[in-house]
Amino acid sequence: MRTTCLILIAVAVLARASPVAANALPDGGELSCMGAASGECNYTDRASGLQFHWPTDWPVRRLKLVTQTGQEARGRYRDAIRWIAVAYQPDDENQPEVLLVSIAVLRSSDWLALSAQAGPTDGVEVATARDHVAVATVPIANPYPPGSRDADIFDALTPTYAEVSGIVQLPVMHRRGR
Repeated sequence: MRTTCLILIAVAVLARASPVAANALPDGGELSCMGAASGECNYTDRASGLQFHWPTDWPVRRLKLVTQTGQEARGRYRDAIRWIAVAYQPDDENQPEVLLVSIAVLRSSDWLALSAQAGPTDGVEVATARDHVAVATVPIANPYPPGSRDADIFDALTPTYAEVSGIVQLPVMHRRGR
């Protein structure tokens, strides 16, 4: 009986300490986030293993996650097997919705081929695994009128590449010893 109680207590403690399981990213569509603090807005791409962790300090009503796979993803970024982006929805309805960050997941071999071509590549590698690479792009300029509320919020929310590296991860595959 005592052993059973200790096992139940250990399971309860481990369950509380475990992170919330990530939701599967759909093949395409738009997702809003209302439960970032509870981990409800963490997603995993089952095909590549990409994990997206919604920052808990982002204002959820102003942002949405957009995702695509297949031909639609390749239309957004050459050779992408998955494309995700976080779009900022401005206060001023006369202003356009603009991407804060976009992330393309490519096979490592495709990224190596793109990187080897002459000229700069579009985006920065933010996560790497044996078989896949995540490449991010962020806006180079704020599209909103200087001094406007939307300009200030957009500036505050636009992540650096280092911050994007904390938002997305690819699983590290360890080789077993022989």
